[in-house]
Amino acid sequence: MSATVASAVSSAAASAAATSAAAAAATAAARAAPAVRQLLRHSLRHSPQALRREIARAASHRGTPLTVRELYAFGQRALLAPNATRLHSAQWLHSELPVRLAHRVLELSELPYGLAEMPSVKEVKDMYQNSFCDIVESGRPDTYLEEQNFSEMLTSIRTRHDDVVRLIAKGVIELKEHCGRTSSDLEIRSFLDRFYMSRIGIRVLMSHHLALGDPSPGMAGVINRFCKPSHLIEQAVVATRSLAYQHYGEAPTVEIRGNTQLQFPYIDSHLYLCLFELLKNSLRATVETHRDADVLPPVRCIIADGVEDVTIKISDEGGGFRRSEMKGVWTYLYTTAKLPPKQLLEMEDRIDRTNRPDPIAGFGYGLPLSRLYARYWGGELALASMEGYGTDAYLHLSKLGDKKECLTA
Repeated sequence: MSATVASAVSSAAASAAATSAAAAAATAAARAAPAVRQLLRHSLRHSPQALRREIARAASHRGTPLTVRELYAFGQRALLAPNATRLHSAQWLHSELPVRLAHRVLELSELPYGLAEMPSVKEVKDMYQNSFCDIVESGRPDTYLEEQNFSEMLTSIRTRHDDVVRLIAKGVIELKEHCGRTSSDLEIRSFLDRFYMSRIGIRVLMSHHLALGDPSPGMAGVINRFCKPSHLIEQAVVATRSLAYQHYGEAPTVEIRGNTQLQFPYIDSHLYLCLFELLKNSLRATVETHRDADVLPPVRCIIADGVEDVTIKISDEGGGFRRSEMKGVWTYLYTTAKLPPKQLLEMEDRIDRTNRPDPIAGFGYGLPLSRLYARYWGGELALASMEGYGTDAYLHLSKLGDKKECLTA
């Protein structure tokens, strides 16, 4: 993880056979911990003033950004000393996660134009406050049993936050109805970028810790040492062509070229999310532009292996878009779907999403979120369009794994 955590892991491995005195001290601390936690629980849960003070104290610190290389190295240590590594990971997260959560709680309390008062935004703020309290109240895990309990709590928190993206989107729609402000406003768009970028980081840390207890070949936590872009492209092609067939009854072929054997350390799910979004847009544009053609032109994916970056280019002949539309493409809730975002979100509230295929065009979050995932570790997502012909998307990813997280605070 970080250099500090790495050194802690090394010392933990060296002292695996603890002395009886240290064991006695740990037992005493464990017995005293419930009383301390109970006192803190009472002060935070039942005293808004105490909660505000604790959140302000945590937010006075900055988060500690990590790199893919650090996460992977820490995951490798977990294979050699799993219990000690997971314990020190839990201890680090116990101090790091409240800092990141506290920054978001404060920002959710101080949003412009009354966005903080929108019902869905207040729901998210309460969610983050509850997660903050859960971690602070749990106390620092000092035994392997406490680490297991801490991990169970992280699983619950991660599940609790599953719906955050949609709730914040709903809050922006509520704001539009309230005062006419939309996500095209620079302050709101900047907040959304910061908030969602922070959410990515929080989920990465929790997921990485939880994955340390369930190692898979080639994996170190959530980092896949052998992440293969061509393999993920193939998976995304199957999923997006299936969507196109469901909506249009046809789909263009997708050609994969370049260095199809390339492998490098990365998070599979982050890359897949970007590929899925870009291919979904390209297939949709191609079908709608050439609906009357006998043969649909193919979509082309090219994988380039550079010294510093891995670049994936996705090219289509879907008609492109006007240069005047470029800013809108990166705006949250900007969509070319036939249904407006509000109606799409209302459908999401009414329908069981677990048994329903994803829509071919959603409520305008795909591209801006994909760009955040690309930028999270020093990458980029850029579009180049030729109106009347097609669009090229360039997905750049840091190959060296030495870029730190893009933390907002």
